[in-house]
Amino acid sequence: MFPTRAILAAALACLLLPQEGFADPPEKIVFASWNVRNYMLRAVKTRSGRIATPAKAPESVAAVVETLANIRPDILGLCEIGTKKDLADLQRRLKKAGLSLPHKTWVDGPDRDRHLALLSRFPLEVRHDTRTAFRLGGAPQRVRRGILDCTVEVRPDFPLRILGVHLKSARVVPEYDQAAFRRAESLLLRAHVEDILGQVPEAPLLVFGDFNDTKNSPVVKGVAGRAGTSKSLTILPLADRQGDQWTYRWDESDEYSRIDFVMVNSPLRRLVRRGGTRIHRDKNWYEASDHRPLVVTLALPDAPRP
Repeated sequence: MFPTRAILAAALACLLLPQEGFADPPEKIVFASWNVRNYMLRAVKTRSGRIATPAKAPESVAAVVETLANIRPDILGLCEIGTKKDLADLQRRLKKAGLSLPHKTWVDGPDRDRHLALLSRFPLEVRHDTRTAFRLGGAPQRVRRGILDCTVEVRPDFPLRILGVHLKSARVVPEYDQAAFRRAESLLLRAHVEDILGQVPEAPLLVFGDFNDTKNSPVVKGVAGRAGTSKSLTILPLADRQGDQWTYRWDESDEYSRIDFVMVNSPLRRLVRRGGTRIHRDKNWYEASDHRPLVVTLALPDAPRP
């Protein structure tokens, strides 16, 4: 018995359509991280009704999307996302601009307004830490935005572990010492790094975020760990095309500083490629955010032969 025309047509259609399982594995990927400065479509109000944080202006939203569409990351780590709806809004806008990042995760930390998030071309396995507590001044505290923790399934043979943070800002608050709080948060992040590398020393690990502190501070140096040890991280020495290394402009003092970082462990450091690894310089960067994006290109190892 010969197959019917309908069966033949269906078989031909299957051959012509792109099949997810047969896609060529990537040879390189682009990771970007960015504090997008209060990506919130609605204003945040206090209990008294006062506007604490205004909604992000349409022109600022458009500048964020345009910048990311130009960078074209495969994996995007974000600080200062509002609600899950705000993250979904950014995801939709990026897709409309030609950047499809179908997988997403959002960290529900103690800070109810500003959140960490991640968008990805590749599937995610999520294990965020939002509950671990520490004591400061006799009172229990938690990492304000939690610790983003997920494994990105770039390839079956290359699961990339990513941690993300947005540590306490340097703004003074009456409840506690802001520097001591940020240091305590960083110690929990460092413990998280050591736990991961203690279990799987060769796991490729990337840490990103807004550390709200400088490279020579105990916060940043503490997260990186002691250089030369098996659990240390390398702070990638990023710069823009003009050689500038600042990532943040503080309006109040008209001050430029480097407080955003990407760190990698030794197995991943070998895959970082200078070409395409940078602080992104864009003419409308300040319309989008008071921070600039960090971009890292990774050349993946050859996939094992079947």
